[in-house]
Amino acid sequence: MTTTQQIAATQTPTTAAQGQGALGRVLPLILDIALPLGSYYLLKNAFGLDAIPALVISGLVPAARTIWTTLRAGKPDQFALAVLVLTLVSIPITLLTGSPTFMLAKDGVGTATLGVYVGVMALRRQPVMTSAFKPFIANSAGKSAAWDDFSVNSTAFRDLLVRVNMVWAIGFVLEVAARLLIVFTLPFDTAVWATNIPLFAMIVGCSAVQRRWLVPVARMVNAAAGEK
Repeated sequence: MTTTQQIAATQTPTTAAQGQGALGRVLPLILDIALPLGSYYLLKNAFGLDAIPALVISGLVPAARTIWTTLRAGKPDQFALAVLVLTLVSIPITLLTGSPTFMLAKDGVGTATLGVYVGVMALRRQPVMTSAFKPFIANSAGKSAAWDDFSVNSTAFRDLLVRVNMVWAIGFVLEVAARLLIVFTLPFDTAVWATNIPLFAMIVGCSAVQRRWLVPVARMVNAAAGEK
């Protein structure tokens, strides 16, 4: 599953973005979580596949969607591509080790790496997750210009974005701890679906906490652009 696509799907939209249908915001979650999960249980229970091939095949669903989304956008999403590479690399490792548990745990490795990277870059005052927030706030030419100007010339604006990035960095690391606890303590077939619980909790929690700093960001951008 592509974590950043799920994050983007749950970001707090501005007034203009609220006109988007609920289906458009939920669809990425369905494709990245529900479809692979349903595919796994269908392949394993209805077709009698072993756990490893069922996991591998179901994991290709979000991988294919990442490739399609990147090609359609015409430019790569560095976070989504990182998750894609991790998924593709983990498949031969899983087949060689014969450990389906590794296939579940590997998502935690990628998320942990992402969390550390986001946190380190935030501490260096280079908020790398800006691309996930900007489209929902700077959704017009005037707002985009204001955002770009603030990013260069406003210390207060950059401070807000750094704090938002730190929220997600901490969330990623906590999600990993919960995921690994589930993977190594619960029965495997239960862990397959239960590992999604920390992900949902992290996305919902971080989306709520980030409002403390994203709302002022939106106000600054709207005021500078002369829009509401």
